Formats: sequence, C-alpha cells, structure tokens
Amino acid sequence: MSVRLARRALDAIRAEAARAYPHESCGALVGTPEGGVHEALALANHEATSPRTRFTISPLDYLSVEAAAEARGARLVGFWHSHPDHPARPSATDREHAWEGLLTVVVAVEKGEPGDITAWTVPGRGLPFAEVPLSLEEA
Repeated sequence: MSVRLARRALDAIRAEAARAYPHESCGALVGTPEGGVHEALALANHEATSPRTRFTISPLDYLSVEAAAEARGARLVGFWHSHPDHPARPSATDREHAWEGLLTVVVAVEKGEPGDITAWTVPGRGLPFAEVPLSLEEA
C-alpha cells in the first residue's frame, strides 16, 4: 500500500498545523480505498487536559465527516494530526487509539513551522504501526 496525497490536502494539513501551534491539530482524510487522499479536513481538537501533546476528535465530528465523504462518493480513509516540536512519528498513545484499516498521517511542527509528514497504518490487530510510502499528487 502507498498513499497519494493531493497537493491541496497537504497544504490544508500544513496550514492548520501551523495555525494550531503550539497545540496539536487534527483532522480527517477523505479519499479512496486505493490510497488516494483528495481532501484533508481540519477538525476541532476537543482534548481538554493536554492539547499540546494529545488530540481528541468528537464522535459527532467523526460521524459528520464520514457522512459528508460518503455523500460525495468518497470515503473517510483516516486521520491526520500534528506533533508540535516532535518528529513526524506516531507515539504509543497514537497506536493505542489507531484503528485498523484507517490511515494515520503525522506532521511535525517545529517552532510553528510544519515540516516532515509521514503516513502509517495498522496492519492487524495488536500489531505496531507500519510506515506507508507517501507521494504527492500535484493535480
């Protein structure tokens, strides 16, 4: 599996990650089951106690994004979030909450500037994250 990320999705992720700094930002990835990500939607980080190092997506936001994607003939294919002043590698907490079958995209934000971006998947129940090659589609 590989992930093809549309330029506009990457730009949306980077913009929201910079805006939210020094807190984690998060959002949904909309695309196709074959690995195409056409859209990255920002979602509110509802984490009340540690928004700098954690993110929480509300169940209503999840359901709303899933329904909107399906209404446009697309799918919710995963979620993205930022790591302020940390590498673009998922944490143990990220793995605890990741769902098999959904992508996890992580963007590093160093002193407010978005940097590296990586994609991950959970290949099976109880397994660790596996990195997925990420390519950019200009169109």
